[in-house]
Amino acid sequence: MDAATKTDDRTASSAVPSSHGGDAYHHGDLRAACVAAGLRLVDDGGVDALTIRGVARATGVSHTAPLHHFRDRDELLAAVAQAGFDRLMADAQVAIHDTPSDPVEQIRRYALVYVRGAIGSPGLFRLMFGDAACEVGVEAYQMLIDLVARSGLADGDPEPTALLIWAQVHGLASLYAEGKLGHELEDLEPGQVPPRALVALDRLIDLLTHSSTGA
Repeated sequence: MDAATKTDDRTASSAVPSSHGGDAYHHGDLRAACVAAGLRLVDDGGVDALTIRGVARATGVSHTAPLHHFRDRDELLAAVAQAGFDRLMADAQVAIHDTPSDPVEQIRRYALVYVRGAIGSPGLFRLMFGDAACEVGVEAYQMLIDLVARSGLADGDPEPTALLIWAQVHGLASLYAEGKLGHELEDLEPGQVPPRALVALDRLIDLLTHSSTGA
């Protein structure tokens, strides 16, 4: 057996699901399975629980198999963070779909999705805006810029207004994700947003609307 064959054999054997623990992945889809497992791990145990060995265990493969798809833990973290942003954008698209003629309401719904995500998955939220994910999330911010551009809330360049909205909404979302307003989450049903957060977002939109109209 030549060296190339030996290398291929080692690669193939390391990607075979193990016989103990975890949900075996579907052949040829290990990367996606690792990302899905990473989403579960970060939801259950926070960013510290998301490791190469952790996703390997969860997917039922050898501890080196994920390294064929992620060079190191940071690359895994970035991939799971990107999945979080993909979820944010998908949820936002659904939320704004029913109001195509009201871009201001679309911004409000985008903000609600943002805050709801931080409340429902605080570990993922912290990962999405951590150091390992600094290169992802651009599309989600561009989506907000585009909404502002269509809304008439900005005079000229929409990016500064989008930055203002993001700063305010992200600050509110972070307070919930970090547990600073945990008492407001008691007795809430899954997917609900605290009433005070709704009021704060409405006031932000009202202030921007009045500013843009000169009222």
